[in-house]
Amino acid sequence: MGLGECIELYKEKGLPGEVVRRFRLEELAGSHALGHTRMATESAVTTQHSHPFSTGLDLCLVHNGSLSNHNRLRQWLCRQGMAFQTDNDTEVAAGYFTYRLRQGASLAEALEAGLADLDGFYTFAIGTRDGFAVLRDAIACKPAVLAETDEWVAMASEYRAIAHLPGAAGAAIWEPAPATIYSWTKH
Repeated sequence: MGLGECIELYKEKGLPGEVVRRFRLEELAGSHALGHTRMATESAVTTQHSHPFSTGLDLCLVHNGSLSNHNRLRQWLCRQGMAFQTDNDTEVAAGYFTYRLRQGASLAEALEAGLADLDGFYTFAIGTRDGFAVLRDAIACKPAVLAETDEWVAMASEYRAIAHLPGAAGAAIWEPAPATIYSWTKH
């Protein structure tokens, strides 16, 4: 699934390790990965409605939280030429960022605009061909933790998802601040 040349999306039911083995993902060479380990609860519980969502070339998004204006925003984005496959609010957020990027915004500019236009509580992890970024809403009530070493950066909703990574004990670990854009490039 997905559009573009640099990002591949895999959606499947099962434990993360089983999905990695089923698709032989450990064999893929890449610079970054985004994952979501449960089904969305704000829309139909199907693989199609699950995260991540890709709505544009080499862009994918996972989201923890809920948008209160996603139906109105979906209607507006459809009038702008965007198309959606599901009723999931995460797909709308991905569509919003795709739209802003198509209008010429940088990823940072698109995320900054999202702080004003996306109502609700959320933590976004967005992957692009060049890297990834994390953004929490201004209230930041959804849990999030970032960890960084010289070799990798990881984001999760709780530390235990990061603790088993090689070098995690020596990583810089912090809770991302509200309304602050964190981004990394693969260079």
